[in-house]
Amino acid sequence: MSKPLVVITGASEGIGKALAIKYSDEGHSCLLISRHIEPIEDLQDREVIYQQLDVVDYTAFKYAVTVAEEKYGPTACLINSAGFINVGDFAQMDIEKSAYEIDVLIKGVLNGIKVVLGDMESRRSGTIINISSVGDRKPSEGAVGYHASKHAVRSMGESLNQAEAKHNVRLMNVAPGLVKTNIHAHMGISFEEYCERLGNPTFIMPEELAEVVWFCWQLPQHICVRDIEIMPTDCPF
Repeated sequence: MSKPLVVITGASEGIGKALAIKYSDEGHSCLLISRHIEPIEDLQDREVIYQQLDVVDYTAFKYAVTVAEEKYGPTACLINSAGFINVGDFAQMDIEKSAYEIDVLIKGVLNGIKVVLGDMESRRSGTIINISSVGDRKPSEGAVGYHASKHAVRSMGESLNQAEAKHNVRLMNVAPGLVKTNIHAHMGISFEEYCERLGNPTFIMPEELAEVVWFCWQLPQHICVRDIEIMPTDCPF
């Protein structure tokens, strides 16, 4: 028997993929969601369902979770990890591009929470983990929509922790600094150029962040790490 169901968005690469591997390695059944998800080699013969969908689509999101819960039981943990970043001059950025970024980063999180929260309330158990960014408290000029969205999600979590305390449901905001993913590819530049633009900083590895998330999750249900900032020790930012 596998451990309770964990739903992870943005699971095709980077942080989401590292979380998928970690939770599966620990024996949990997983619903892995991404617009371009493909089977993960490390998870062969595991209790895993892959679902290609856009988290902005609430109906598709809800259906995917319903199907997974019919097979593996109720969702014990939802990890909202889907997202991307637009970097550049906000005044010159295409409005549709900016609007979709905000839709994914805010509406996508809202949709996931709405899908699982009612059942978590009725069971008086459940955890929702939002993968945020240090930019939710320290924004920069080059990613206006991204940092505004992360700030909104952090505020959403703070409000819901107050609202859900009576239901014993916990929400966690995990805010890392720079994580080594392929985010540079979405920006149309090489990893070397990306590092140079940032001043060649130390990166957090996705697997290291997954260990932090796992630590927060496996604490007893009556303990909630509501907000945690994770940075490289040598980062002065």
